[in-house]
Amino acid sequence: MSGLRERQKEQRREVIAQAALELFKTNGFAATTLDQIAVQAGVSAPTVVNYFGGKQEILLALLKQPDEQAMREARANLDDDSDPLEALCEFEGLMTDYQLQAMPASLWRELAPFLLTGELALALNPWNAAVIEETKALLGHFQAQGKVRGSVDLDVAATLFNQYANMAFIRLATEPEPDRAAHAEHMRGVLGLICHGILSSE
Repeated sequence: MSGLRERQKEQRREVIAQAALELFKTNGFAATTLDQIAVQAGVSAPTVVNYFGGKQEILLALLKQPDEQAMREARANLDDDSDPLEALCEFEGLMTDYQLQAMPASLWRELAPFLLTGELALALNPWNAAVIEETKALLGHFQAQGKVRGSVDLDVAATLFNQYANMAFIRLATEPEPDRAAHAEHMRGVLGLICHGILSSE
């Protein structure tokens, strides 16, 4: 019975999140209210608050979903024959593709000023930490294989990856016509530069 209840709660949470996303796309994030989200989702405003707390928390949940999917896929594709540069490019590419699919450029342009500084950026800190930990695990896999020097500080490398990928994504997502191919080429160059500094010479 508890399993069914949990599934029902998760389904309602998903309905609320998707209702909010549709309103964010149509009205913009700032102009959307909790009452509007509640009406769109067919629930009461207190129910929205109970499930998420507020619209910022809903936005954070929507931002996490694409990266969680990217993490799962990048992890599943990792094996003993994987190359560090290819793995980093794949991970960054998956996150970029799923985030671009998740929200339209108009919404990214509205959110961009708040993603790197301010209250929203602070709220995103735990999620950025999760991406950094995932990147550390990826690099740790290669370090254990001797493909990344044992002396490399994985915290620094993973943080550099996350911070630069965030800035590059915001630039891409807010372009009038995002050039995905140019972004991928640029990121391969940047990640190649990082990897040439950390790959083992043995």
